[in-house]
Amino acid sequence: MEKCLIGKLGKPHGLQGEVRVILTDESFEEVLEHAPFVFIKGLPYQILSTRYAGGLLLKLDGVEDRNAAEMIKGAHLELPTTPELESAQAQNSIQAWIGFMIHDVTTDRTLGPIDEVIELPTQLTALIQVDNKEVLIPLHENLILDVDLEKRVMTMDLPVGLIDLYLQ
Repeated sequence: MEKCLIGKLGKPHGLQGEVRVILTDESFEEVLEHAPFVFIKGLPYQILSTRYAGGLLLKLDGVEDRNAAEMIKGAHLELPTTPELESAQAQNSIQAWIGFMIHDVTTDRTLGPIDEVIELPTQLTALIQVDNKEVLIPLHENLILDVDLEKRVMTMDLPVGLIDLYLQ
């Protein structure tokens, strides 16, 4: 069974074994709320309840008190891969690029930010504005050299003249 990492467990909440959930993306919330179980440290735990109290909380079978919740604090939270989860994950990964700047090493020029990511049949394409003109940049793995998530900069080696095609 394939699993998908959706977040991690935070601090315990209260004395009854509830744990805070820190999701990698909000789109996983609905999937998690309807899931019958999750994997923690590779083991399945049945979800007894979910609720909100300053964030999403889980009550898991076998996690009866605060001490048990402390034992799993910081552990990765995984779900079995389902079509719904794959859809949420794909949407998450596509939308995550919006706002990133693109640094082209060929021209040593920073472009962007990415305004939209367009999903074409063969690849993802970033829409950016350069000199008030729309420019499409292929987000192909052979062109992406590095991604700095903290600075939100994607370093790319774009083909010579690609940007110029749009500016003429």
